[in-house]
Amino acid sequence: MFPFYRIVEVICYSLINFVPFFVLALYPFYGSLRFSKSVTLFLAAILLLLQVGCGFLAALLLPEKKGLLSVLSTSVYFLFYFVAVKAHFGKLLFTLLMFSDIANLIVVLSKCVEGLILPEMAVQPYRWSFSVAMLLMECIILIPLYFYIRRFFAKMMKKEEKLSAWCYLWAIPATFYLIWSYYLYGGKQSALEQALKPVNVLFLLCINLGAFLVYHIVVCLMDEYDKNFALKARNDQLALQKLQYENMKNKVLETRQARHDLHHHIAVLSGYLHDGRLEELESYLASYQNSMPDDSSIVFCQNYEANLLLSYFSQKAKEKQIAFLVHADIPENLGIDKVDISVLLGNLLENALDACILEEDTHKNIVIRGQVKNNALFLTVDNTFHGKVKKDRNGMYLSSKHEGEGIGIESARQIALRYHGMFQITCEDGMFCVSVMLLLNRD
Repeated sequence: MFPFYRIVEVICYSLINFVPFFVLALYPFYGSLRFSKSVTLFLAAILLLLQVGCGFLAALLLPEKKGLLSVLSTSVYFLFYFVAVKAHFGKLLFTLLMFSDIANLIVVLSKCVEGLILPEMAVQPYRWSFSVAMLLMECIILIPLYFYIRRFFAKMMKKEEKLSAWCYLWAIPATFYLIWSYYLYGGKQSALEQALKPVNVLFLLCINLGAFLVYHIVVCLMDEYDKNFALKARNDQLALQKLQYENMKNKVLETRQARHDLHHHIAVLSGYLHDGRLEELESYLASYQNSMPDDSSIVFCQNYEANLLLSYFSQKAKEKQIAFLVHADIPENLGIDKVDISVLLGNLLENALDACILEEDTHKNIVIRGQVKNNALFLTVDNTFHGKVKKDRNGMYLSSKHEGEGIGIESARQIALRYHGMFQITCEDGMFCVSVMLLLNRD
């Protein structure tokens, strides 16, 4: 039977080594929990018991299996997050690996401090002195880290992912995690022996400061991309507003010209009427009516944003002598954010227009179909295409306008995923076809 104080020491260490990192790693995804708060807390309690159990095994029962138990503990910890949090896989993995690196740093720093103050106790596993040193290191590191996460990191994680970069950005903290794993378990000296040497700890501290700088740069780049994406959406809206303004201005000028010429027409009509030349009067009235400016606007669908985009790109296609065919029945109230429908349809129409401009075929077509059925929006945008579709090794479509993947296609794909829909691309019979389905929330 183990002494009571040793049981308390292991429990204290397990709590200090688990709770702060658990809370901080969950904080950026607090609004993306897959289950209710009560179910999440229940799963967290089970995870805590497993962590305490692994601590007992590593400290008291199976100290020779400490490395294996650490891997098991980390695997269960990761499994909880992937089950309990509904977020992009890359975002979760990036966050968990980043916090694992920080946790390893705090453990090594704590052991070094314990070794400098109480060297005899430092060689014993999970003593109270180690817990006190770890609590001190967590206050020094995690409190400032919390404010950083709150101000920068959490905001970035809560934003909807708009590109596939998160699919491989997790490799950055994974690289540093491998360095830590090699340091702790792959060297000739044990992890304890290396942690008790201040020179080694100072070297690892410098590496982690560099790693954190890299993490911060990644967050800043993602934030900058998000701002550029929002700016592009606003520019698209401004372009649509400019189109509306130009159309209205043309209508006003045509109306003003018609009013200016009206007294001339009245004089002619009065002459015909005075002379009794009714047939000429009727013919002149018919001709005058046909020459009146058209005061009707082109209406492709009832949805205001979609109709503006279709009108805008219809005019652009007409200027390039590209046939623009629309069969759209999109209602005004969709249950989709106005910015999302603008970005989705705008990107697809822009890509279709650009692709047709590059085509050498004299007969170029853009065909748009849209309808709402079974509480879902079905949208297809097809364009003439006789080239070769370019993809990367991951199957992502590459842009024909610049190096790298097509941002417009990826943006549209992410919007489809956000609305739990589908996004499909096919290329056959000389047509490049994009099909999108979005589930609507029209409550």
